[in-house]
Amino acid sequence: MINISSLANFLSINPKDIKEIDTFDRDDGNYVTITLNKVDCCCTHCHNTSYTFKEYRIREIKHALFIGKKTTFLLKSRRYRCLECGKTFMEPNILAPRRSKTSYETIMVVLDAARKYNATWKEIGEKAHVSDETAINIFDRYVNLPRGKLSKVISIDECYNKHQFDKPYSCIVFDFLNTKIIDVIEDRSKLNLSHYFSKIPREERELVQYVVIDMWEPYLDVATIYFPNATVAIDSFHVIKEIGFALDKVRRRIMNGCQKGTTNYYLLKKWNETLFSEYKPWDEKFKLTRLGGKWFNKYQIQQMILNINNDLKTAHEFYRMYKYRNQITNIEAAEEMIDSFINDTKIIKIGEFLPVIQMLINWKEWIINSFNVVNDRRISNGPIEGFNSNFKKMMTVSNGLYSHQRFRNRLMYCYNRPNCLVPVKTRIIKKTRGARGPYKKPGN
Repeated sequence: MINISSLANFLSINPKDIKEIDTFDRDDGNYVTITLNKVDCCCTHCHNTSYTFKEYRIREIKHALFIGKKTTFLLKSRRYRCLECGKTFMEPNILAPRRSKTSYETIMVVLDAARKYNATWKEIGEKAHVSDETAINIFDRYVNLPRGKLSKVISIDECYNKHQFDKPYSCIVFDFLNTKIIDVIEDRSKLNLSHYFSKIPREERELVQYVVIDMWEPYLDVATIYFPNATVAIDSFHVIKEIGFALDKVRRRIMNGCQKGTTNYYLLKKWNETLFSEYKPWDEKFKLTRLGGKWFNKYQIQQMILNINNDLKTAHEFYRMYKYRNQITNIEAAEEMIDSFINDTKIIKIGEFLPVIQMLINWKEWIINSFNVVNDRRISNGPIEGFNSNFKKMMTVSNGLYSHQRFRNRLMYCYNRPNCLVPVKTRIIKKTRGARGPYKKPGN
């Protein structure tokens, strides 16, 4: 038999708040009837404190703690009639919000489980002992996050949505100094970004000192127009990524010129990742059956690959040196560093690297700006790139995220981790699915 103390412990409430309880079993599960002690209240319509008791109403409340055994709580709530306006209202309670069938504890379980990027709505609902649709409705009711305030350094980058929404790319505006997502914009087009930033007060936009972007020209145009006091910088990660793509093109060209089944083809095909990392001659060795069962480490494999062709060795040296000098160079020496790579006489003989040289020439001013340091940190899009894997996890389990507004709220909720237990005034706009067209079986 359940007693008041144990039940109060399960419900995370004070035993003194419970007047009486009663339990009974039915074929569809266990039921617990709870009557709370009377508390002072006022009319929810006119806020008058003069009222009279009218009747008891029974409310079914789902609770997340009774997982594995279906248990329904029947809250016996008092209904009053206001002596001033004559309208009726329910007494407040500490178990569940007004007009809700889920308890506060259940809501907390749903909101806590929703902080994980890879959690599906079905998993979240099962954890809270509710349906996936109820879990989504709870999330929408309590999470609709406002835009964050612009900071001194903001980063702008995009995320690919796998055509989940109307637009393939969403734009993320990020607070570099506080590592928080400011907002997630549905489309990265110049028109849409201009419309978005024009709504932000000019006084707030004028406080931005640095804007970090990738080499997407609409970002540059919008940043120049709407952040008049800001220095625009190209994120160094994207520059290195373009150089890495060029190096990989050289590798593929040389690999396609080798005969399949040869050692050179095998090394270029299976060990291509060794070209993009640094290794030491004394690294641990392992046996390679494909190379006669001999022992090699990744440094030796890298050297064997580079000795296959001089173009590959030249391209790899360019890539390695740019990464190294990118890390040690300061803003004063940045222009000299970029010019040295632009004027490299060896690399311009390799066709795959001509677009890289052109990129360094075209974006030189903004690449140099990325060497600025704020609060002992070099400005970059690193924090955004760092959580891309978590973003991909969310898109992988994206059932129920066909609404971009819900996707935005979930992404900001997982990353910023705000405290939410107050119903939002503005709910998200749910997509209405079109009616299914006529269906005719084949042969009829």
